Amino acid sequence: MKPFDSLRWLLILGILSGAALAWGAQNVRAASVPQKLIYNGHLLDANGSAVATPQTIRFSLWSSVDLLSGEVTSTGAIHTASPNYVGWKDAFTVTPDARGYFSVELGSSVPLPDFGTLPAATLMSLFLQVEVKPDASPATSYEILDSNGADTAIDRSALLSVPFALNADLLDQRHVGTESGSIPVLLSGGLLDVDQVPGGTNRNAFTIDSDNSVVEGNITLEFGAALDRTLTYDVTNGRFRFNDDLLVDGNLTVTGLINGVDLSQITSSSDNSHLKVASGAGLTITVARGDYRLGGVVTQYPGATGIAVTDNATNYVFFSSGGLKLSTSGFPTDSAIIPVGTVVSAGGAITSVADRRVFNANDSQRSIVKVYEPMYEGAAYMGDGSSNVGQLSVSHSGATLKNFYQWTSTRSTLQDYAILLRVPLSADFVRWGTVYPLSLLYRTSSNDAASNVLGLSVFDSAGAEVALTGSGTTGLQSADWVNASWGFGGNPTWTAGGEMLIKVTLAAKDDASVQIGPLTIRTSELLSE
Repeated sequence: MKPFDSLRWLLILGILSGAALAWGAQNVRAASVPQKLIYNGHLLDANGSAVATPQTIRFSLWSSVDLLSGEVTSTGAIHTASPNYVGWKDAFTVTPDARGYFSVELGSSVPLPDFGTLPAATLMSLFLQVEVKPDASPATSYEILDSNGADTAIDRSALLSVPFALNADLLDQRHVGTESGSIPVLLSGGLLDVDQVPGGTNRNAFTIDSDNSVVEGNITLEFGAALDRTLTYDVTNGRFRFNDDLLVDGNLTVTGLINGVDLSQITSSSDNSHLKVASGAGLTITVARGDYRLGGVVTQYPGATGIAVTDNATNYVFFSSGGLKLSTSGFPTDSAIIPVGTVVSAGGAITSVADRRVFNANDSQRSIVKVYEPMYEGAAYMGDGSSNVGQLSVSHSGATLKNFYQWTSTRSTLQDYAILLRVPLSADFVRWGTVYPLSLLYRTSSNDAASNVLGLSVFDSAGAEVALTGSGTTGLQSADWVNASWGFGGNPTWTAGGEMLIKVTLAAKDDASVQIGPLTIRTSELLSE
């Protein structure tokens, strides 16, 4: 075949290349942009005569301008494993008109690559290779349309920009970035990157949940990802909640209730007489009216006069669960009280009155440690309906002086059984222990979880499963006795006077066994006499 007119071909290719890059830039921003290119060609032979017979024209994209050895195989095929191949090729059979003109749609049969996914280095060095052969000839007959016949190192045409493609580097003359006037880029979930959140605003309002999509639950403003301090509005209960201490440097005005108490209804005289002790006639005192709380119970004390004190002694005046009390041996230390004052008397008269009011409420607490020894009080035993063949027994370890449950099975597949412990919560329940509230002593006959393993689940007072923290909840095994401990995550419901449920699942096979000993629960309760 005679060589083709490469000068004319280069002119047509240059027009196509600009269109291709313009389409590539717009494709990232708008899915409605056509994903095809019109390629118009004028095919002449070396004598300048039009070629009007059927021809096969092959197009391919490369990252190098030079056609290197091995990029076309010995059979005439494109070597798609070549490092310079950009992943797209297509061939068209055309019959140019009498003047040698033809037109094809690149991407009509083999989709063009998504230019938006190509690396920037590839986009800046992208070349189109065009080859032609008579339609009936074998692939080895392809001839490359050399874009620069005078330079053997230039065989392909670069995809260049046209004015509108250059403008596609911007959006309305703006760059992407964090500088003034730049366009921010949204992260996954439609969120702004932390670096792109402005440090200030000229608006006099900043609205969270501006679309009113949160109708129940929480709307949260978080301070520091690791610090995890939040200001939350509880939509369900209609109130704000801080998850840390609050310091108010100025005045605090409250128009509603504080802990259910209407402050506007608490009145006292100008001398701050709320529950205050004052000297009466002779060996008597007066205690002003006021409210106090002990053990979670609020008492509205009406005030009293003519209260007798002991002569020649220091009288300690306080409130306990039994009401106003006096003692000459000091304030009690073994029960919850509210100290009010000390009254010193001598010679039939009161010589001094000292105000000892520190708190008008006392919610002292005590720590409760409850240990359940096998067999657990209030426990039930059940299988889940499949693979529950084995033996559950209670035994004693003389070496460790421990009672323990033991589950074992001779089956060749893992068999499991569950111990369900119902735990009542005291009517004075306040919270769980500050250390891990739940711990369990256990061991397995080996460290192989496939042969013997322990699992644990906890359900709150509402029957919902609780997210556990600490030693893990599944796949527990240890050939030595180990004390596993757990805390309660999430927002479980714990009702004073209610209950919780602990489910311990034991699984074993091939004569292996799981042993569990004492289960310990730690709570804090209100202290009462």
